[in-house]
Amino acid sequence: MPWQLLLVEDEESVREAFALRLSDQGYLVQTAGSGAEALSLLRSFEPDILVLDLVMPNLSGLDVLARVKQTSPNLLAILLTARGTVKDAVEATKLGAFDFVAKSIDMEDLLHALHRATELLTLQRQVRLQSGQEVERYALDRVIAKSPVTQAFLAQVRELAKNDRVTVLLQGETGTGKQYTGRVMHFNGARGDKPCIEVDCPSIPRELFESELFGHERGSFTGAAGRKTGLIEMADGGTVLFDEIADLPLALQAKLLRVIEERTLRRVGGAATIPVDVRFMAATNRNLKDAVAKGEFREDLYFRLNVVTLTVPPLRERQEDIIPLAERFLTRSALSLRKPVRRLGDSAQALLRRYNFPGNVRELSNLLERAVLFCSGDTLESMHFPSDVQGNLSRPFAEAAHPSSTSSGILDPSQIHLSFHLGESLANLEDRIINEVLKHADGNKSLAAKHLGITRWMLDRRRKSKP
Repeated sequence: MPWQLLLVEDEESVREAFALRLSDQGYLVQTAGSGAEALSLLRSFEPDILVLDLVMPNLSGLDVLARVKQTSPNLLAILLTARGTVKDAVEATKLGAFDFVAKSIDMEDLLHALHRATELLTLQRQVRLQSGQEVERYALDRVIAKSPVTQAFLAQVRELAKNDRVTVLLQGETGTGKQYTGRVMHFNGARGDKPCIEVDCPSIPRELFESELFGHERGSFTGAAGRKTGLIEMADGGTVLFDEIADLPLALQAKLLRVIEERTLRRVGGAATIPVDVRFMAATNRNLKDAVAKGEFREDLYFRLNVVTLTVPPLRERQEDIIPLAERFLTRSALSLRKPVRRLGDSAQALLRRYNFPGNVRELSNLLERAVLFCSGDTLESMHFPSDVQGNLSRPFAEAAHPSSTSSGILDPSQIHLSFHLGESLANLEDRIINEVLKHADGNKSLAAKHLGITRWMLDRRRKSKP
């Protein structure tokens, strides 16, 4: 659907020429010859963008803008001027103008400004479209919290979601779900219908970081062909989450500190101070205190971010959550990959309970996706998981196996007794475990492999590889 504009210009020849050119560019244009006419039209017409001449008799562009913002605070307004001053630009920015551009015959500046405005409107529409889905996805009652550790953690998250101006520092190991936690707080708070923008600090080139965060004005550096709205400004009303904040360059840390404290920013090459209403969060897997001690992170920024610190617990401390999480990831992966997998088999559950998960929740998600990909039936078993997972267990086999008799197809772990000494090699210990399990399985390789969490083929291969 074409974007709708209201063009307000008191000079008839300019108004008609601009309206014709904008129509040729695909915009639906309504026009007004004065500020009063524009205000009257706005009672029945809701444009996407308002284009206002700055200098007009009776009601100036600034006068019209001030009145419009009282009733339509989210309407994007672009002011046109043939002889504007820095003071006018600052005043327009204070009143909430999206842009302030010079009139020209070729309309280059105006077309650039309109392009940026429609990009922002498109983003806002996407946010509104997705917000319903996102609110459901990140709803507090969908967070899996079976373990006491997670239940206590979720209680903190619930309180922080209510206090939407508190700056939060999220700490935890890689893959624990720091970004997910930030989104839960955002979508369960008063800002849930506004943008939640994540800034991936390691992935943005240092020379572009300031422009990406704060935006820039046209001509502020080589290649700056037009004004750019920065990520923080785009998140106005919502949340900005800095992922891996420890990788933020020191020179930018001071500028970010000022934005957090003053809730204002300046674009690169710009003179105007732009107010922003944003909740700031930061996430890191590094110890920021150590980074401060090494001179790698500013102490004042650390204290400003550390209003509330929330440590996301690792998955190994959330044992009761592992299987429910795995079942959720299984369902998601099966739908995505169009596979008939519906459930986790006993051997898969035993394997997941024994595994240490150094990569935490992210690793669990990736493992389930891979296992579903290689499963042809409706039940996921241990043999569908990678061999390195089957060999990297944090708890002994006997803890995870189910007691019963060999004749029923399940081993009795109480009959299996193993000891080891510190000088024994891992290969030798593995060999003794395999032999012991085979002995109590009465030589049944398939049964032994099942309870070792490996395939029959892998069992044969490991035995043949022994000297």
